[in-house]
Amino acid sequence: MHSLSHITVAIVDDDQCLLESLHDFFDAMSIPSKTYRSAEEFLKSGDAQWVHCVLADFKMPGISGLQLLETLVREGGPPVCIMTSFADDRTRAAVHSGGAVGLLEKPISSANLLNFISASKRKVTGVLPPRYPPSPDQ
Repeated sequence: MHSLSHITVAIVDDDQCLLESLHDFFDAMSIPSKTYRSAEEFLKSGDAQWVHCVLADFKMPGISGLQLLETLVREGGPPVCIMTSFADDRTRAAVHSGGAVGLLEKPISSANLLNFISASKRKVTGVLPPRYPPSPDQ
């Protein structure tokens, strides 16, 4: 597997436990990540310009993961993978036709998660955005 330490992952989910779990997983893998409790929080942050990929829950209050996907695709944003506990045929079709790089079923396997990150790195054709998040003391 290619080194993934130069990838920054945005995790968007309304489930605080899942956010913390995924953040801890990426931290253990030395992959920088940042968490957002809603699609609105992520969009308002302006972070889409520096993250390399987005993991977003399909079903969230307010803007759904599918709506976030549509927004990021329209704006030429980073690759998106949708996470869901309800991966029926209709959901799969909507996610894939919306332009997602992948669909991960909860509970999420670490192998599938790392495959998404690797696919995202390839999707940005090896050219990573030059901006990284400001350090906490800035």
